[in-house]
Amino acid sequence: MDWVDIMTPRSVADSSKWTRRRRVAIVLVAAATATSLSTAGAWAGGGHGRHFAEHGYFRGAATVAMAPATPGAPVAANDVAIAGFAFSPSTLTVSKGTEVTWINEDRAPHTVTGAGGLNSPVLRGGDSYSFTFHSAGTFSYGCDIHPFMHGTIVVK
Repeated sequence: MDWVDIMTPRSVADSSKWTRRRRVAIVLVAAATATSLSTAGAWAGGGHGRHFAEHGYFRGAATVAMAPATPGAPVAANDVAIAGFAFSPSTLTVSKGTEVTWINEDRAPHTVTGAGGLNSPVLRGGDSYSFTFHSAGTFSYGCDIHPFMHGTIVVK
């Protein structure tokens, strides 16, 4: 049996059989479409998906359900949230001897890598990385996985 057999009635006598097959086909197509839209909407909710959504690659129902991810607020004065594929705050000013903690609030993995010895392992969702700044200066850092992500720590 092929697709034509499912979608084309052979005779009036086969119409009830054809109707059942047609209903099954319609349900399967609807389920596949709903799953695709759901997946696209979830993927588009943050990170690269948000980029694709902003440029109109997702249309229809998925676009309605999407909202841009908002970077989370740091938990403490010396914390940097990694959320929405961004470091928040993007610039943090601290005193010498201060420990700064980066907390990955995204589901995507990230790193914190930069000058002065910043070199975290891959941080999965919920992971954190701490580093103590012992000397004054401006320390730029980024994510090795997502090169468009940048941040700065200013140590006075």
